[in-house]
Amino acid sequence: MPIPRIKNTAILIGYGPDGKCVYSEILDIRNYYDDEHIWDNPARAKRLKLQRLKGYLFNPAGKIDQEFENAFDLLTGKYLSGRTRYADGTIRTDP
Repeated sequence: MPIPRIKNTAILIGYGPDGKCVYSEILDIRNYYDDEHIWDNPARAKRLKLQRLKGYLFNPAGKIDQEFENAFDLLTGKYLSGRTRYADGTIRTDP
């Protein structure tokens, strides 16, 4: 029996300061790249008390293309830093 795969999909999970989920979304990968995100608007991120966001981007074959974690300032909702691991093992870290 074949193993089902998540294909062309972005899975996003946001956490507050207490470690509880404050945001989650599953999107078609095209919408992930084309649409505005909750963290694009600092006021919305602040209102949610979004402190940390984890994301998993799956390609058409169902393999992880990108895995990332971003941090946000609770007082302003602004992006602070992030770390992304790509399918080839490359890691990018933003200050």
